[in-house]
Amino acid sequence: MASQYNTLSNCISSLRESVQLLDDSYKLLYDSTKDVVRIKKVLQTKRVFGLIPESDLNSAKTNFKVQVEPQVNQLLTTIDKELIKLNKKKINLQNKFDLQAVRLSGSSAAATAATSGTNLSLNKIGKIDSSKLNRLKFLRNKKERLKYSLSRLNLQDKKSRLSMTPLKHPDNV
Repeated sequence: MASQYNTLSNCISSLRESVQLLDDSYKLLYDSTKDVVRIKKVLQTKRVFGLIPESDLNSAKTNFKVQVEPQVNQLLTTIDKELIKLNKKKINLQNKFDLQAVRLSGSSAAATAATSGTNLSLNKIGKIDSSKLNRLKFLRNKKERLKYSLSRLNLQDKKSRLSMTPLKHPDNV
């Protein structure tokens, strides 16, 4: 019976070793394959950032340039025209300002001169008949109007000279 017992105990121990070996193999297999689902997804993913040939990139750049460049040039031309208009408007406003300043300074100077001149002449002469006094006032007013007209014409002439841009000769370009 002892030999049977040894044989049975050897069998049991061999069975335990087999179970242990199977358990270790199962754990190793499980650890090796538990990530298969993720690996399967990783292997099936599509390229997000792929490389493209340089010729494709250059042709895309060229197509973009061909499509966008005319629009940009048109917008730049429009902007240049608007800048020219605004510059002319600025010059016109500056000229109007100068003209108003001349008018304002001319009218205040004329009023001051007329008042002081009239007072001086009345004090010196004494009694002057009203027709001569009215004639003198009329002539002074006419003189101021002519000065104003002259300054206005000078400003208009200056404005017309400034608004004319000299054309470049094709040989100088």
